Amino acid sequence: MRTLFYILMPVLLLCGRYTFSCAQVKVTEDIPVDTTVKNPWDNNITFNADPRLALLLERHKSQGNGGGYGVRYMRGYRVQIYYGIDRNQAIQRKVDFIRRFPNEKTYMSYTQPQYRVKVGNFATRQDAVELYRQAINIYGACMIVPDNVVIVNLPPAEQ
Repeated sequence: MRTLFYILMPVLLLCGRYTFSCAQVKVTEDIPVDTTVKNPWDNNITFNADPRLALLLERHKSQGNGGGYGVRYMRGYRVQIYYGIDRNQAIQRKVDFIRRFPNEKTYMSYTQPQYRVKVGNFATRQDAVELYRQAINIYGACMIVPDNVVIVNLPPAEQ
């Protein structure tokens, strides 16, 4: 093993030295600069695009700044109004909540062996507190839980 090391080491050093020192070519180009043109490549490029692309770009920019309208998926909070193993009771709790609060979204999930009923889409914990206080008076044991939520921010005419 040691002899193999002593044989291969000089070969690797010579190959590495030879390959690294070979191909060093420096390329320079003299591009005439026109001072009247802001970018020297503006004269040579023609950009043909669909006009709808500009609309999509503006919509994306407005949503990125936070002032835009649309649907966002983010980490937020929901109020959990049921957690247990009885499916019928989970469905009853969900239906009862929908009757009392028709404007709030409800979500029922099953992770073996537990059913969970969560309500609302809130960006911050403070936003969920008001619904939590109302739900705890009606259903008893409730809690605010972090979850992936859907925040809909539409113009007043579309809501």
